[in-house]
Amino acid sequence: MPIRTAAQSKLLRPRRNSGVVLRGADSWLGLLAATTKGVGERSRVRVHIRAAVPMKGDAFRLVVQSYTTLSRQSCGAPLDSGTLVASLQRAVSPEELQLGLDLDVMHVGPEGEEPSELLVYAWVEPGQPDLEYDAALARPSSAALRGSAFSRRDVVRGHTAELSLSAA
Repeated sequence: MPIRTAAQSKLLRPRRNSGVVLRGADSWLGLLAATTKGVGERSRVRVHIRAAVPMKGDAFRLVVQSYTTLSRQSCGAPLDSGTLVASLQRAVSPEELQLGLDLDVMHVGPEGEEPSELLVYAWVEPGQPDLEYDAALARPSSAALRGSAFSRRDVVRGHTAELSLSAA
């Protein structure tokens, strides 16, 4: 039997399981919430977004916000009484908007306070995302295509919402 060095022995030791289970679809925010003590509960809304009309141009900015409210204005925007719980912005192409894209909007909050229903409000407008400017503070321009939908609770997938973006 060959003699092993200390470095070789370390390589053969079984690794300990940390007890944290991460799925392949989890985001960096999900990783942070799962591994940081005291962060609280995390939840997500799986959003499917599609433009109802053809988009002309090369680059677009998509902003998605989710609110804890059960009411919305006639234009689809949340009422002022709603609380913003999560937001994101990203660059999208006209092809993605025509085919539709699936996004996870992550929310990290206090333990035991997962909302039962969320209003998801989204818009797309010409231009690039401004990562210096938080998506939570963003407001749609007059030329933006907008849409909103209430999330549905799915036993397997959690909260889901489907939005079709159209002119206001």
